[in-house]
Amino acid sequence: MTNLPIKVDNLEKTFRKSLGFSSFKAVDSLSFHVEKGEILGFLGPNGAGKTTTIKCILGLLKPSSGSVLLWNDHPASKNVRTKIGYVPENPDYEDIFTPIEFMTMFASMRRIDMRKDQMISILGRVGLEAWANVRINNFSKGMKQRMSLALALQSQPDLLIMDEPTGGLDPAARKEFRDVILEENQRGASIFLSSHLLSEVETICDRAVILANGRKVTEGNLDDLLRTEDLFSISFTVPGTDSDILERKSVNAADLQKTIDELRQNGQNILEVKPVYRSLEEVFLSATRGGNL
Repeated sequence: MTNLPIKVDNLEKTFRKSLGFSSFKAVDSLSFHVEKGEILGFLGPNGAGKTTTIKCILGLLKPSSGSVLLWNDHPASKNVRTKIGYVPENPDYEDIFTPIEFMTMFASMRRIDMRKDQMISILGRVGLEAWANVRINNFSKGMKQRMSLALALQSQPDLLIMDEPTGGLDPAARKEFRDVILEENQRGASIFLSSHLLSEVETICDRAVILANGRKVTEGNLDDLLRTEDLFSISFTVPGTDSDILERKSVNAADLQKTIDELRQNGQNILEVKPVYRSLEEVFLSATRGGNL
């Protein structure tokens, strides 16, 4: 696994004693990676170490030990910064500016050659085209989140890092956000998504990493995480009934073959045998021992 968009290896971050508080280890021996072109969900209860990890990935915090590399380079390097887009949880903008003014300023700071019509097009993608010249002090929290996404999209990033990007959005707006994320992923961007909306993660992510108390408690492909290890569902029809009427039976893996044989002996027509899947919420609560979202 070389040249990965994100590679975190044995990351630890300890905050030293300050103002009478004892030292605190926010992240402990954390290792994971993001592969090129995938969408990774980064999950955990409040206080699990997610925001601290994200700040280390962005180069805003220096690890106490371990390493964080983006494409085998330091997160704060100039080469890396031109390839990432970041959507924070709580964007804070100078209210006197308009979206077009902000995008013009950011394009200049990041040395992006972008015309006004191109900026308007990006604002249209996030639902702000009609607000392009309206001062941000008129914006709701959800509209500021849309503004953050527009700024992140300016450079056509290879990696989108998103920290609770749909906070403050209504269900329709969250779907619009998801659609943009999927469009960017189809374009080739890798996505690092930290979210408390587990249904959102379950819908769009390829893999997930779950943290609790600063440590990784589970990680894997979504299909593998959600599939139960020893429970299967059998769908079948019963002789003498309408063939469109299905019945289902859940059985343990140890009893699967025996149950199939019994159903066949009784003349049932077996249509499907498949693993039983849990929701991501069930997986999350089990992995974090009931931690609060």
